[in-house]
Amino acid sequence: MHKVINFVIISLLLSSNLFAENYIATRQELWFSDSSYYKTSHHVKIGKKIKMENYSLFGELGVGEDINEGTPVGSGQSFDYLRFGVTKTFFNALKVDINYRSKMKAHDRDLNWIVINTKYKF
Repeated sequence: MHKVINFVIISLLLSSNLFAENYIATRQELWFSDSSYYKTSHHVKIGKKIKMENYSLFGELGVGEDINEGTPVGSGQSFDYLRFGVTKTFFNALKVDINYRSKMKAHDRDLNWIVINTKYKF
């Protein structure tokens, strides 16, 4: 399954399209539990966004590191990061964004999730 997903993402990143944009992005997460900080997660990723008629498709590949509180940068748990999805707006009012995310860890369970966001403007 990962081979198929990787092929789709790499195809998106390498395809040439007049309405495409390439980007590099970062993401930092600070994790808290009961008002107490316990972990930081850092991501660095490259991506491509392609607009096709009423759809916007995107894909991202990257790497990251989860660092527990008190652990120096570079000695945390590293992971590969994958994200892809599609966005569509209906009737100029309802925006639906569906994406798949995966944190593929070397020494622990992979984390995978599907996120569905909706936004209605009135």
